[in-house]
Amino acid sequence: MKENSVKNFFLNVLKGALMGIALIIPGFSGGTVAVVLGIYYGLVSAVSGLFRHFSKNFLYLLPFAIGMVLAVVALIVPISAALEYLPLPTICLFVGLMLGGVPPIAAEAGKPNKFAYVAAFIIACAVAVGLCFIPALGDADRSASPTAGTYFSLLGVGFTGACGFVVPGISGSMILMVLGYYNYILGAGRELLSLTNVGTNILIILVFAVGVIIGFFVISMIMKALLTRYKRGTYYAILGFIAGSVFTLFYQQADSLINHSLNVPLQAVLAGLLFLVGAGASGLFCVYAERKKRKDEALKEDGGENKA
Repeated sequence: MKENSVKNFFLNVLKGALMGIALIIPGFSGGTVAVVLGIYYGLVSAVSGLFRHFSKNFLYLLPFAIGMVLAVVALIVPISAALEYLPLPTICLFVGLMLGGVPPIAAEAGKPNKFAYVAAFIIACAVAVGLCFIPALGDADRSASPTAGTYFSLLGVGFTGACGFVVPGISGSMILMVLGYYNYILGAGRELLSLTNVGTNILIILVFAVGVIIGFFVISMIMKALLTRYKRGTYYAILGFIAGSVFTLFYQQADSLINHSLNVPLQAVLAGLLFLVGAGASGLFCVYAERKKRKDEALKEDGGENKA
C-alpha cells in the first residue's frame, strides 16, 4: 500500500470516528458530520452502490466503519460523563464543529435565487425542530427478557433510526429517544462492555444493526438520487436540517444544560472557548480538504495532459 493510501486510510478512520461520536450524542447527526467533512456524497454513493461494485465500495467504506465502531466503543462512557457533568461546554464544542463546516456547504448551495430553495431550507429546519416536540412513546422495558416482538421492534427501530444517521441534521439518537429505545440500546451496549448478559445483548445489538444497515441502503439510494437530480435544493434542505439541529442539541439538554454544582461562570467561559475551538478546527479542516481536492484535481488534469 502506498504511503498516500495509508495516510488516506487513517484519515478516513478519523472521519469515521467523528461520525461515531455523533451517533452517541442526542440531537447530533452523523450525516451532518459527513457533510461538514466533505465525504457525504461519497458515502451515500458507496452504500447505495455496494452490491454493484462490492470490492471497490467495501474498501472505501471500511475505514469509516472502523472509525465509527472504535469511537462508539472507546468514547460512549466518557462522552456520556461529559454530557452529564459538563453538558453546556460539551454541546458548544460539537455545535462549533458543526457550524465551522457550514461555509463550504453554503457555497455548494449557491445563492437562494429560487423560492423552492428557501422553502426547502424552511421545511427542513421545521422538521428538525419539530422532532423535539414529538412525545416519547416511553422507554422500552430492559428488565423484561426480549421476546420475538421485541426483536421485530428493534429491526424497525434500526431502520427508522437510519434516517437520522443518513439524513444530515436529523439525529438518529433523538429518533431512538422518541421511539423509547435509546436507553434500551445504550444499556445493552454498556452491559456488553462489562460482559453482562453477553448473549442477549449481542443479539439485541445485532438485530438493531441489521435494521440500521437495511435503512442505510434504502435511504442512501434516496439521498443519492436527490443530490444527483436536485443538488442545490438538497443542499438548502441540508442547511435547514443543520440550523434546526443546533436548536435540537440545546433543547435536548434544556433541563440540565448547566451543572449548578460546579462554577457556573467558568462553565460559560469554557463553553465559549470550546465553541471557538470546535468552529476553528472544523473550519481549518474544511480549508485543508478544499486545498487537497484542488491539488488532486490538478494532478488528474496534469496526468491527462501528459497521456495526451
